[in-house]
Amino acid sequence: MGKKNYYAVKEGAKLGIFSNWPECQASVKGYKGAVFKGFETKAEALEWLNGREEVFADLKVNLNELPDSIDSIDYEVYTDGSYSNGRYSYGYAFIKDAQVVFESNGVGDDLEAAKMRNVAGEIAAVQHAVEKAKKLEARIRIYHDYSGISLWVTGDWQAKNKFTQAYVKFMRAHHGLYEFKKVTGHSGNRFNDYVDRLAKEALGISTK
Repeated sequence: MGKKNYYAVKEGAKLGIFSNWPECQASVKGYKGAVFKGFETKAEALEWLNGREEVFADLKVNLNELPDSIDSIDYEVYTDGSYSNGRYSYGYAFIKDAQVVFESNGVGDDLEAAKMRNVAGEIAAVQHAVEKAKKLEARIRIYHDYSGISLWVTGDWQAKNKFTQAYVKFMRAHHGLYEFKKVTGHSGNRFNDYVDRLAKEALGISTK
């Protein structure tokens, strides 16, 4: 049996391909349901990851060198989620010069994701905002009031289900477009309250 030069992790604290066992071990040790395998070549490892090399092609950049900040910000973006009667929703707003220049909200349609309640909406808001930023070729600062939004991406929290794991993969694949800033929910922050209302309105929840 040949020497294992690469280790691929499908389920773990950090996902992707590692070039040494200690890094792989750090990702899977203590992680319930970890799925990983060693390979002689990187090509074999990539194949085992079902062709997802576009996300993990530069593991060090995507996973280990996520920037705390980016050089210039085009928009500040506030995001929030809500939940009511088995349905979740999202709302986000792009802010420029202390004014709302674009906003959107909507209701999620994944019944399984709805089990996460408002967290599913928080995730949806951020992903929709990043997709909008990508279309605008803009860089954004994402303001969020749920800690997991940033901590899953940095690896400080383990992404334990398929929805948070998919969110982490998406955000790491777009790491150059955004930076995070945590805000306190329901604290009188003008724009945080604004997107909270947007998310609630998508579900028909009165905000008066």
